[in-house]
Amino acid sequence: MILTETIAITADEFEHGQAIYDRLGFVILRGLYPDALLKAMEVELEAAQQQLIAGELDEKYGSDLLDEPGAVIDGNPYRHYVINCTDLSPAAHTAAAHPAIKAMADRLFKGDSWVNDYSRFGVVFQDSRADTGSHYSRIGWHSDFQSAEESTSWPGFAFTIHIDATSPANGFLRVVPGSHKRDIDKDELGARRFNPIPGEIPVFAQRGDVILHDYKLWHGAARGTAEGASGRRRHVRGGYYAGEKPSKDYGIGKFYKNAAR
Repeated sequence: MILTETIAITADEFEHGQAIYDRLGFVILRGLYPDALLKAMEVELEAAQQQLIAGELDEKYGSDLLDEPGAVIDGNPYRHYVINCTDLSPAAHTAAAHPAIKAMADRLFKGDSWVNDYSRFGVVFQDSRADTGSHYSRIGWHSDFQSAEESTSWPGFAFTIHIDATSPANGFLRVVPGSHKRDIDKDELGARRFNPIPGEIPVFAQRGDVILHDYKLWHGAARGTAEGASGRRRHVRGGYYAGEKPSKDYGIGKFYKNAAR
């Protein structure tokens, strides 16, 4: 089974979106951003990434925990992640703060939600590559909750703003619909790594789509089949929460890197 745009909703269809999210554990928001904003975000984040690679950007915008050192693309050093990217890209800040995303979070969690754009990793630019030498090409099975089960910020959802459309060539989201309603030990789920799970489905996104997925949803990302530009998958990832706000200096804390690379 492949889910198509029939599950996508526009910004004003919140009741329909809530029903989809409650049942599946995820939903796609489509049509939130004008092309000019998407292009500005792409240009600004590309510049920040290149500055980080060149050593011209403060290392607080890089992460050795998320981005394992030593990645090489086309014979040159590479950085797959720029953390706290909304500090560096006004367009990414605008996109992450879109009122439709907050409205959906408020509706789902029945409270005043907030975006974490200031502590730990903040909002992150992620650039997956299928090339030889890449250190970020796929992600194993996990749920976001399992990375910080002691956090008092839950409940919440992750939002993923797609700069590139996804496909078998550049990889795509893998999910187990409804799994946000089940409990499974983080080590048991992590041990499944990249193996197929009964009931899993692929989810493909168009450029500009925003995928919201529940903090307890089982998900991963498939490796692309193409090297070079056609195998590149860029997106902006962050989270909205309805629990307690951590302090700005919260840092990494007890982050459990349960998603295999």
